[in-house]
Amino acid sequence: MSKIFTLIFLVFLAFLFPVHAQVSLGLRGGYTLSATQIKNSQGYKSNSIGTSSQLKNLHADLIINVPVYKNLHFQPLVRYITKGAYLRPLPDKSGLLVESANQLKLHYLEVPMNVVFKIPVSIGKIVLGAGPYVAYGLGGSYDLDLLYNGTVLSTESHDVKFNYKDRGIAPGVELSRFDAGANVALGFEFNNLMVLGASLSRGYTNLDRTSSAKITNSYFSLSLGILLNREDY
Repeated sequence: MSKIFTLIFLVFLAFLFPVHAQVSLGLRGGYTLSATQIKNSQGYKSNSIGTSSQLKNLHADLIINVPVYKNLHFQPLVRYITKGAYLRPLPDKSGLLVESANQLKLHYLEVPMNVVFKIPVSIGKIVLGAGPYVAYGLGGSYDLDLLYNGTVLSTESHDVKFNYKDRGIAPGVELSRFDAGANVALGFEFNNLMVLGASLSRGYTNLDRTSSAKITNSYFSLSLGILLNREDY
């Protein structure tokens, strides 16, 4: 997976060089609602976007606009984002101590690679887009509750160690560093260079390398920023 990520990044850079004079850049940041879906063989299933399990955090983007043909553009982002969720407690086992992960935070450098269509209007452009993304895990943390008969006795914070045995969010769960999926985006570019954006992202890569569970990411984001230049000027 690391070789695929490197290859995509190199192709992406090579694509930019011939059209560097037309490329425009921008900076953007905003608010993220994320969820990590977990389903294991015991029937445990975490909640998703739109429920109380959502993790609220921030993200930051470098926007790159590359004209392709008329109103069609290639618009990749370089995004720093925190994904994760508040996880439901594991099923109670009466009379036994149970370890259950609570708050999960995973920090990623993500590259959404969207194809967008820009619709000119009087005050700017409506931006509609979609495409795949790849993400590289930089690190993370989770809170581990010790439960007895449904009561939390203690909580400890642990670092997520990608690709390190038994240091995922539960014993026996090994988290992969790489994530991939797809997203859809809606935005607006004002004539004064301000930009607004919203996106919905869904991961399709199982983050559990042991296959003892299915773990995927999803998030909804709202962004505000500014273009440093315009490719159509």
